[in-house]
Amino acid sequence: MREETTTSMMDLPLLIMENILSRLSPKTIFICRTVCKSWLNLISLPEFCKLQLSRSPANLIICLSHISMRLPSPSVFKFVNLEDTPYHHILTYEPNLDLDIKPHFPDADFTPVGSIHGLICLFHMPRYSGLDTVYVFNPTTREYITLPEVKGLREYPNLVTYGFGFDPQRMEYKVVRIYQVETRDPERGTCYYTSEVQVYTLGQTGSWRSIGYVKRCFGCHSSGVYLKGKLHWLVGDGDGNESICFIDMHEEESGQWISDRQDAEVCHTFSTAPGFNKENCPNLRSLGVFGDHLCVCDNNAESQVNVWMMKEYGVTSSWSKEVVINITPEYNWICYQMIQVLKVFQDGEILFQWWEDYLFTYHPEKKILTKIENFSGNFWASTHISSLLSLKNFGKEIVHNL
Repeated sequence: MREETTTSMMDLPLLIMENILSRLSPKTIFICRTVCKSWLNLISLPEFCKLQLSRSPANLIICLSHISMRLPSPSVFKFVNLEDTPYHHILTYEPNLDLDIKPHFPDADFTPVGSIHGLICLFHMPRYSGLDTVYVFNPTTREYITLPEVKGLREYPNLVTYGFGFDPQRMEYKVVRIYQVETRDPERGTCYYTSEVQVYTLGQTGSWRSIGYVKRCFGCHSSGVYLKGKLHWLVGDGDGNESICFIDMHEEESGQWISDRQDAEVCHTFSTAPGFNKENCPNLRSLGVFGDHLCVCDNNAESQVNVWMMKEYGVTSSWSKEVVINITPEYNWICYQMIQVLKVFQDGEILFQWWEDYLFTYHPEKKILTKIENFSGNFWASTHISSLLSLKNFGKEIVHNL
């Protein structure tokens, strides 16, 4: 008799095994690392991480804020699956995936900056004044690093804002800190801000670099909006006019902007969307991404919300009013606060965040506005792609595990 032989998954060719594992959810892949040494070695390869990242859908991550007294835990990340097709979409919240980092993280009171390729930038703001502590965290691998001490005290009237970006040419992740110092002009009776641009590149020098100064006010509430290798902010000049300022993640590394002179401009700007009125206080306009384009969401009018999209990047004449939400009495809660575009679904519906309190969707063709009741209170929300990108790959920083 012929002796029967048995085969298992371990006998599959490496490329087939890689193809199978990379299609699993990041959480399942993370568990698969403990099955055997060969799987651990495969999953740990940078090439496997890139393949898995390319196949991971964009979902939603929500971080509960520490300032809300109604929420049970101040340091919880929540994950929402976004099933998005050309004909319908579904938001599915999975409570079993909630991640409470309070027992392990050094600072529970932090503010998220942004999410790129599964990495999230956070900063801890001192209660009264002092220096921020900045982190980069991967909630899938449970790894985080603490960046070196920043320069410039957060102390009134000085302001601080951040951005988290990626240089696709050098494959480098960068944290940008804008330190804004108020300067008063006694002759005009006004004040303006001189903002120092500080950059930290993961895995490089291990320190912050100052690349120059910008005579613009970036504010302190909105983080930089990342799009196609650039970080963008809505900024104001000394006369109260609004424009869009951006920093190219690749260009800043070339040394083109490095300057020791505080009167040297180191940023690029172009015109903002129509509708800006510097008499509005507060100014309820936010910068975001509408599909693959920059957008400005304007909630200054009490009767409607306007979403402007820049169809051709950097071209002022290409601003187009893409969405108008007429505010009816039943939806008058939508007024009086800033609104952020989070995602445009394939079926045309748009996911918004109202200030830090609510999520809602709006379908421009059907004229249907739907408030999402799963989340309320103070929170930060962003699209997020779960990844197995290990912070240990960068080499310079000390990596901690939760």
